[in-house]
Amino acid sequence: MNMRMSVRDRRALTIGAAAIVGLTVLGRGLPALLSWERREAAIAEKRGADLALARVQITRARMVQDSARAHGARIVALAPLLLGGDSPATASATLAGILSGAAARANVRVGALQLHADTATRGTFVRVGVRGEVTGDIAGVTAMLASLERGPTMLAIRELSITQPEPAVASDHMEALHVELMVEGLMQRPIDKGAP
Repeated sequence: MNMRMSVRDRRALTIGAAAIVGLTVLGRGLPALLSWERREAAIAEKRGADLALARVQITRARMVQDSARAHGARIVALAPLLLGGDSPATASATLAGILSGAAARANVRVGALQLHADTATRGTFVRVGVRGEVTGDIAGVTAMLASLERGPTMLAIRELSITQPEPAVASDHMEALHVELMVEGLMQRPIDKGAP
């Protein structure tokens, strides 16, 4: 028996094989192509969102830089009004020197001085203070207080108590007032060089 195929059978076989291959490719390839397109669209959408977020962050970074520059300029402008010193203890000593100098210029006598600094709080500035006693006449005490208030360093008199130790003193003697006061000032917190 001769198994020769006719032209018509070969054509039908070729068309059938092509149809089977086409349907197989189409059946498996089209879903894979659609899945790939969806993945690529999702990746493109995520990259677009990432780009938008990056642009927002760049804008915010510029705003933060501008704010930091302005904040730095304000701190620099405050520098002459702040107490100097490398630490709160030295700033307290500077404040004690300012108080003693004002008392000396006003001809009042300085008693004991207690220095303190608020190192427990966090922030740009540290509050330092001096609690002390001075003795002098009304003109001297007034001159000293005015010198502290109007001096080049920004200070605040937080507590003030004025008493006359000898109210029944004779009129030919100089009056003596006893003053207890608390004076505070600010210093810029030293930058911790070990911090990241």
